[in-house]
Amino acid sequence: MREAFKGLRGRFLILVVAIYVLVGAGTLLGFYRVADSIIQRLGVGYATQYANQQRSKILAKVDRELVLTQKMMSSPLLQQWAQDEANPDLRAQALRELESYRQLFADHSWFFVVTATNDYYTNNAKNEYGGREFRFVERDGDPTMRWYFETLKHVDDFDLHVDYDAQLDVTKLFINGISKDASGRKIAVCGTGLELSEFIRTLVRTGDPGVENLLIDDRGFVQGHSSSAVMTSIARNLDDKSRLQVFALIDDPGQRAWLTDMLAQMRAGKRVDTQTELTVDGKKRIAAISYMPKLHWAAIVLVDPSEVIHLQMFRPIVFLLAAALLLTVLLVSWLLDRLVLKRLARLTRLTHDIAAGQYERTLAVDREDEIGQLTHSFNAMTRTVGDYMQNLEQKVADRTEALRHANEQLADSNRKVMDSIHYASLIQSSILTKAEDFAALVPGHALLWLPRDIVGGDFHCLYRGADDDFLLAVGDCTGHGVPGAFMTMASKALLDHAVALHGMARPDAVMGALHRGLRALLQARHASDAESGLDLGLLYVSGDRSRLLYAGAKLPLWLLDGDGSVAVVKGDRYSIGYRRHGDDLKFSVHAIQTRPGRRYILLSDGILDQHGGDAGFALGQARLQATLRAARAQPLAEWAQMLAQMLADYRGERPQRDDITLVAFRLD
Repeated sequence: MREAFKGLRGRFLILVVAIYVLVGAGTLLGFYRVADSIIQRLGVGYATQYANQQRSKILAKVDRELVLTQKMMSSPLLQQWAQDEANPDLRAQALRELESYRQLFADHSWFFVVTATNDYYTNNAKNEYGGREFRFVERDGDPTMRWYFETLKHVDDFDLHVDYDAQLDVTKLFINGISKDASGRKIAVCGTGLELSEFIRTLVRTGDPGVENLLIDDRGFVQGHSSSAVMTSIARNLDDKSRLQVFALIDDPGQRAWLTDMLAQMRAGKRVDTQTELTVDGKKRIAAISYMPKLHWAAIVLVDPSEVIHLQMFRPIVFLLAAALLLTVLLVSWLLDRLVLKRLARLTRLTHDIAAGQYERTLAVDREDEIGQLTHSFNAMTRTVGDYMQNLEQKVADRTEALRHANEQLADSNRKVMDSIHYASLIQSSILTKAEDFAALVPGHALLWLPRDIVGGDFHCLYRGADDDFLLAVGDCTGHGVPGAFMTMASKALLDHAVALHGMARPDAVMGALHRGLRALLQARHASDAESGLDLGLLYVSGDRSRLLYAGAKLPLWLLDGDGSVAVVKGDRYSIGYRRHGDDLKFSVHAIQTRPGRRYILLSDGILDQHGGDAGFALGQARLQATLRAARAQPLAEWAQMLAQMLADYRGERPQRDDITLVAFRLD
């Protein structure tokens, strides 16, 4: 079973199944996302249409009552009676007209309050108060009559609000209109009401799943709610501080701020409807808001799209897509197996036979398509391989012998070159400072010379005077390997001449003479634009060890004191022998103060530039100085081995970048 899946057909089957699963899962996920997007868009349209329908219902329900109330407010007879309430003729005429309004109002009820006396007149659908329409006098201290005084105080034309009338023991949507005389003085409050229970049943409550209706005024106070308990609370709490606001139903502060701004825009007449997403009671809903400017109300329809339009409605489409995809995959797999995979399996078996040495085997070419062309080419290749195999062994033997002979010649040439380089190393070593010569002059010293190759461009040498004074030189020539070694030999010869000419006690003059001589030598020999030269440090020590003079071309002198402090005497910023510097180049000389326990260190830049460590950074001055401070109590004779080991550990598997030279000594 496992062997079957190792072949191309088995792997192709696994690949087809995997592609089907991945494509099917991706298609299903994409379909559900698209379906969810469609549901959201349908939900927005549904909510918008529902909100507009609610607005139309409300306006149709309220407009007629509002028009009648406005006609009542402007009735000349009622205005005249409000200004002369005690007139019995006017009273009788006014009550007859109010009776006609009772017949016209949908609720068959009216109320009329004369502001001069606060007398309250009313009648209801049962004509319960016919002939005794005067009911009571509105009193400012009575909380059940607060609506009347609030209306007089805040309303200038008409107002709609939900109220519980304790005197009449009814909860209604009241339309309160202000009647004014010619001077604009408020002379009466009149209007009608709609029973709230019927209003909620027809306008607020809905039997549609996932749909909830709210009625709010433009300040956000809830005027209609699907819950009877909420409506009762709304009716009984008339104070703005205790009334329910729609913002209390919204969880997100940003959405509350958005709704506040939207209501402000609707009040200003900038828009009539809008849609958004609100989180109400912890659930995300699509909210469509439709504003009614005449009433200063807004209808909010909250829709849960997942309950209005279910994803299960799309299940037949999902099954159809899955079946179509599966049928496509099976058909493509069958065709590919018939037209390609079976024929490739024949070629695979033939390759096994050829690998076993059966070069006479071929396949019949029964098709002219790409597989047939491949079979034809494979047969031709098999014949060619058979021909080559007949004489391949002899050709391999001949070429192997030729390669062996060439390798022997190369090895002989390499051995001669390496012998020459090793001999050159012996010659170069002859110019370096001898340990025994240094030991005869100073009580302790360390000599570290590590060329990058067998020979290198760094050198150190010692000149001794008749009075045991000496001149120590450390040089870093241009180049590495053999070219660098030739530079050291030429530089050493010119340095010998300069010391003989100027003496050891004038290191600056010696360096100037060396610069002129090396420059003249290199100018005469160089035909190209490439330049060569060297960096050099010269330290003169008098016979009584009281006077030290240092001159340097880029190379520094380090002074390590017994307390661990390190002072750096920098050389001049130019090198020796370069053509860009003139012959009159002057070098600085520094007088060095001797101290007990002080160690004097001359070094080339190769040790500082060596890369290593975890990050591959250069060793640098800070690390080297820290190493020398830690080893200041060790004998100088151990320094060379210690520094070589430290460099090997820091470098790790990285190659040495440059020639390395360090000379250290003490005088006390």
